[in-house]
Amino acid sequence: MRASPTLRTAKHRAALIVLVAGCAAGPADTGSSDPAVEFPAAADPVADVNPLIGTGGPGFRVGSASPAATTPFGLVKLGPDTALEWGGLGALHCSGYYYDDTYVDGFSHVRLHGTGIADYGNILVMPAYLDEVGGGSSLDPSVTEPQDWRQPFSHDAEVTEAGYYELTLTNGIRAELTASPHAGFHRYTFGEGQPRVLIFDLEHVLNGGGAGGTVTLDPATGTLSGSMLSAGGFTGGYGGFNVYFYAELPGGYGESGTWGDGVDVGAWLVPNDATADVRVGISLVSVDGARANLEAEDVGDFDAQADAAAESWRPALSQFEILDATEDERAQFYTSVYHLLQMPTRQTDVDGSYVGFDHAAHNDGTTFYSDMSLWDTYRTANPAYILFYPDEARDFAQSMVTMSQQGSALPRWAAASGEAGCMIGAPADVVLAETALKGVTGWDEQAGYDAALELALGEKTGTANDPPSPTELERYGYLPSDEFGSSVSWTQEVAWADNAIARWAQSRGDMETAAHFAWRARFWKNQWDPDAGFFHGRRTDGGFDPMPGETAWADEYVEGNAWQYLWLAAQPSELAEVMGGEEAARARLTTFFEEAKAEGLVTGPAAYYWHGNEPDIHAPFLFSAWGDRDATLRWQRWVEDERYANAPDGLAGNDDAGTLAAWYMFSTLGFYPLAGTDLYFIGVPRHTARFRLPLAGDDAWFTVVREGDGEHVVSTTLNGVPIDRPYLHHAELVGGGELRVVLE
Repeated sequence: MRASPTLRTAKHRAALIVLVAGCAAGPADTGSSDPAVEFPAAADPVADVNPLIGTGGPGFRVGSASPAATTPFGLVKLGPDTALEWGGLGALHCSGYYYDDTYVDGFSHVRLHGTGIADYGNILVMPAYLDEVGGGSSLDPSVTEPQDWRQPFSHDAEVTEAGYYELTLTNGIRAELTASPHAGFHRYTFGEGQPRVLIFDLEHVLNGGGAGGTVTLDPATGTLSGSMLSAGGFTGGYGGFNVYFYAELPGGYGESGTWGDGVDVGAWLVPNDATADVRVGISLVSVDGARANLEAEDVGDFDAQADAAAESWRPALSQFEILDATEDERAQFYTSVYHLLQMPTRQTDVDGSYVGFDHAAHNDGTTFYSDMSLWDTYRTANPAYILFYPDEARDFAQSMVTMSQQGSALPRWAAASGEAGCMIGAPADVVLAETALKGVTGWDEQAGYDAALELALGEKTGTANDPPSPTELERYGYLPSDEFGSSVSWTQEVAWADNAIARWAQSRGDMETAAHFAWRARFWKNQWDPDAGFFHGRRTDGGFDPMPGETAWADEYVEGNAWQYLWLAAQPSELAEVMGGEEAARARLTTFFEEAKAEGLVTGPAAYYWHGNEPDIHAPFLFSAWGDRDATLRWQRWVEDERYANAPDGLAGNDDAGTLAAWYMFSTLGFYPLAGTDLYFIGVPRHTARFRLPLAGDDAWFTVVREGDGEHVVSTTLNGVPIDRPYLHHAELVGGGELRVVLE
């Protein structure tokens, strides 16, 4: 066990007492369970997925999802990159696709899901007719950019399914796409006798730039291969990453050519067949890796590959069965699961090789994942992985530890082979602590614990993810606004992470460290201004800055305002005490939601409850913590009904790598994680449902039952035993059984 510094003070000991008191309650004696809930033969959850959900939305309500064909956590997400005739706003194209667009630039292989910054969009292929872009039997030499070949399209000619995408362009060319984890499979159907061509843009990056590339054509074997250096909105900060490809045309090709001088690179070729299959292996390691990936994952003809892609989703989606749901509700739930499993991205090739955060190739027996939007996902998505997909959660944890060893710090926003340095806080601490607390093993927990403490205590500096000075934090009990920007948000986020470290340390028997971080975990209290009734900037002299407007984006907050950062504390009972007690806290929270309801949906940042961003998305469940389950029910349903829909604009904002998707899953199942702990708020299920418990075995299920359709919670039982507390423990869930909520 790692030796801790000497940290004994009265404050620390008092904080540890609070921590132990908060964690001491174990699983209740729930007795035996006989749920008597019959689940008939389940409908097909794969067919319920609607990949168009979240692909549109105006302004800040854009979901940034894509209908690309992909597999769970797959590297390849093969789909359309769209535009208006003049291009389009980059902020609406972070995944490459925006539903309100009317043109297609081509079909690229790699993309992110639900982010607010654009990146990837690599190795773009576009079918065309030579009389539109050519000069006789070859591509016009001036045709080198998407605006030179983009084509109009209509959603009436579009088919979107889990693992499959189809679009017939206005010029009549039919594009069909499917995928395996590391390869993309295309089928293009041209008009008979039409002068066809396939264009490969090897510098394409969404709202970024290619920084060099290569391409080799081999008409004799019907193949082409190459690479590109991609530098987008996240990855450009560390110099970009290499993408390698190996492509086969089983029917071969004739005339062909390339363009570019090593910077703006592309290729064109004339397929021999009017129905042209194109199979493209992708790797972040090498061309040989891309070829091996393709050979290992090519299961036969295109239709067999599409069937395999669809079937790859069935085990993950079949973890859940829901009753009494409408067609739209089933689409929203199962698409939420589908969205949750878009990221992180599995970047290990089939031979075990991957490029690490030292930008070198490794093969160490682990499965390496990247693309982790942790400031967002630690709140909902990572708890969902831990509970529902613990094998992947184990690999995510090990990947974060590996990143810290190769890149000198735990990640905050991991993108491909580097740290993007985006957002604030120490979210990896929360995720690793929760992974350990909830019993997921098989990763190097000791190394993760050491890495978290090194950063949190200021023992390692000079990394992309250094928090503001731990020395100053401990000196003042907050980050002073006259020394640090975003001081309130930073103090609150670090305190949340410290709470997770304290619980983690306690579980390991490291009581001195637990006491120290339990003390630090309450520093958020020190920025409470009782005169203003909000948390806001406090200077080194102890005085508060002038209170900004309650709904203003002031320097002391990150992507939010005083109202939205009023709720960001990992100790709900203590937050209520700061506000004057539970009754006063409930009144403030009611005002927060009533004002949000009155404000309605806006295209810019919301002034009150903002479901499209992260700091306040746990707020509906605080009512439950403060003794009002009816209010939690009311505002759960309001969010579910008003911020989600089975439509392209059906998310309230960027899904942020599955964060909003996981929120919907938890809320409709009737419980919600308190991130960095082993606790879940008890809400009210939207449906009677059950979910599989992999941590307890493949045949272990937990059932949630909603009786009645009223707005008042009459009773709650766990395995038939009444409970009146606001939380479930993780052990109570993974033990299996039934949570039943009766309404009237």
